[in-house]
Amino acid sequence: MSKFRVKIKYLAMAAAVAGIIFGAYQYQRPAEDRTLEKSEASLTAAVLHEIFMEGDSAQTTLLLNQIVLVSGQLQSAEGNTILLSPGVVCTLEDLPIEADWLAGTEVSVKGRILGFDDLFEEVQMDFCVLAPTP
Repeated sequence: MSKFRVKIKYLAMAAAVAGIIFGAYQYQRPAEDRTLEKSEASLTAAVLHEIFMEGDSAQTTLLLNQIVLVSGQLQSAEGNTILLSPGVVCTLEDLPIEADWLAGTEVSVKGRILGFDDLFEEVQMDFCVLAPTP
């Protein structure tokens, strides 16, 4: 009976070591590069904002956590956040060069849709990168 317990003890220790190694691997793994992902849809900022303003849950559910290409007029830029008119907030991956972001210019960004901010009536996007204007 004691040999059986010793085998169980070694098996449990081996499983614990394997679990620690797997956990360390997952922790050290680099994050996915969302800039390389293909966009699921291409919309204007006005159309995207209108979809969320209407509150159609079927359409908004399809867009949440999807990579989307959005084009629109730049309203403002501050830090790594830009605002497209009428209300699409994009958090950029990298800090932009300020000269590239002039208010009123037409820009296209690709990023993931997080959701809609009811208080400010803005569509929230993250992991955004500048995309060529279509």
